[in-house]
Amino acid sequence: MTFGQYWDDWVERRRQLKDIRESTLLGYISPWKTHIRDVLAGVRMDRLFVPVVEQVFTRIDQKNQALLAARASDDPTVRASVRGKRITGPVTQQRIRATIRTVLASAEREHVVTFSAAKLVKLEAGKKAKGVVWTKARVEAFGLAYEKRLAAERAAPVKPKKPLERFKVWLSTPRPSPVMVWTPAQLGAFLDYAASDRLYALYHLVAFRGLRRGEACGARWLDGDMDEGVLATAKQLINVGREVKEGSPKTESSDAVVALDAVTVAVLRAHKVRQNAERLSWGPVWTDTGRIFTREDGRELTPDWVSEHFERLTFAAGLPPIRLHDLRHGAATLSLAAGNDMKTTSAMLRHSSVSITADLYTTVLPLVAREAAEASVALVPRATAVGETSVTGGLPSVSHGTNRESQADTGSRKPQVGPATKSRAGGT
Repeated sequence: MTFGQYWDDWVERRRQLKDIRESTLLGYISPWKTHIRDVLAGVRMDRLFVPVVEQVFTRIDQKNQALLAARASDDPTVRASVRGKRITGPVTQQRIRATIRTVLASAEREHVVTFSAAKLVKLEAGKKAKGVVWTKARVEAFGLAYEKRLAAERAAPVKPKKPLERFKVWLSTPRPSPVMVWTPAQLGAFLDYAASDRLYALYHLVAFRGLRRGEACGARWLDGDMDEGVLATAKQLINVGREVKEGSPKTESSDAVVALDAVTVAVLRAHKVRQNAERLSWGPVWTDTGRIFTREDGRELTPDWVSEHFERLTFAAGLPPIRLHDLRHGAATLSLAAGNDMKTTSAMLRHSSVSITADLYTTVLPLVAREAAEASVALVPRATAVGETSVTGGLPSVSHGTNRESQADTGSRKPQVGPATKSRAGGT
């Protein structure tokens, strides 16, 4: 039996037994088709040694190098051939290995193989990307990169079949990190721009209460109590291939109750009024799904479409790009910046442990970091006032008091600090 034959049998059994989520199974099938099948499908199960499995990742490295070379090419046609394609990074490679390990673990339990070679394959540690704030300097650098890429696309001798869309160029322009976070001013600019959009309440809910995309799309009116200011995240909608299916929350801790602030409650009540008007407008053809957020005719939203709609609103608002899920990162950052402790923020996000919150969602905004630094300096009493840089170019000069009384008076004062830089939509 070859690995490809065992794989087909394993997938079919998973579908029959339904012992893993369909979305998870699709998450296994995707790397199989993209990276694993071409290398391992024809290999006999008793020949799956470590060097054989390593060839999967050798092939990935070769594809990555070719992709990077094409991006750096002076030929616009070559660059166009890899537009929209991404390298397969360490985190993704870890997931690919995990896919092979999962299948071989079943084979080992069934005595089809004597050991799992995937366990012994060494890969670069996959570190999850940390959130990076869109500061003013990063926004300006991104804008220049976008304009340069747009000009190159317009000057390309080989024109694409479809008309050039500025949004697509903007979306494909590299960002400082896969996980980007807006400043409060940028978030405010987006919310102001999107205030008249029919899905404004969904984006507001994600931005301030940290719901996941699927949880927001799957939220039902019966799960909420606007008078009490709570919303239970009991269901989520997920894309399974081209279909949208209802499922349970991501983890056991995700199935919890989210506290709603007064502003969010008011936003949801206004959304209910809008939805009722749409219900009356559509009449008998309205589809009553019970969802808080729906299409105009009441049908369920497609999560992928909700993400693209969010990105198009962001582009139209003239803001730097972030993913819809990055609003969740921003909600955590805003919570911490507002003075909430890690445990409170972790509970809002419904993480299984505080350490997960600390690892993933503790992006500190530049303004908050500066205020913390100023507060730290203010705690230290000084007998001398730090002046301007000395003429020698060395350490800053200091002004000594003329007598003990003046020194005591100087020591009683707090250091003079300038006002914090005000946030703008372009960054802080």
